[in-house]
Amino acid sequence: MSVFIALFRGVNVGGHNKLPMAQLRALVSTLGVSKVETYIQSGNAVFALPAARAKTFPEKLSALIERDFGYCPHILMLEGKAFQKVLRDNPYAAANTDPSKLHVMFLEKKADTKLLNDIQKLLVGDEELSAVGKAIFLNAPAGIGRSKAAEKLTKAFPDGTSRNWRSCLKLAEMADTLR
Repeated sequence: MSVFIALFRGVNVGGHNKLPMAQLRALVSTLGVSKVETYIQSGNAVFALPAARAKTFPEKLSALIERDFGYCPHILMLEGKAFQKVLRDNPYAAANTDPSKLHVMFLEKKADTKLLNDIQKLLVGDEELSAVGKAIFLNAPAGIGRSKAAEKLTKAFPDGTSRNWRSCLKLAEMADTLR
């Protein structure tokens, strides 16, 4: 069994795509997963799963959610060690004192350089943006809600999903307890 972290895009945002976490845990459990835990309402699940079943798991879970809730969320799933590597690769972790201002966008593949260059032009003040592997790190000291770069990231990478640094650290902690 390997530990995985599933990140759902657009779940429970602005009253749309509602998915109660108790029901999410129940759905995940129906797919033969053990030790399922969820974190906050934005769609994060941590669980143990045989690695051989990981490739098809997001599609199966999305289909169950569509059947039961009427929408098919994009689910990005990372093995626990890969998630930890993303956290270690964060170029802003040491300099940032407010984990709500530091965000990680997780991607299925490496970010397009041209899109990133266009988004870099939108940075203001102390904002910083870097791509490392399949992740984009945005440090927005004035707040993510005020950042034009954050808004553009969401539109430029529709299959990506972002989490603030506090959520990332909590998910990593949860994954560690399941090992």
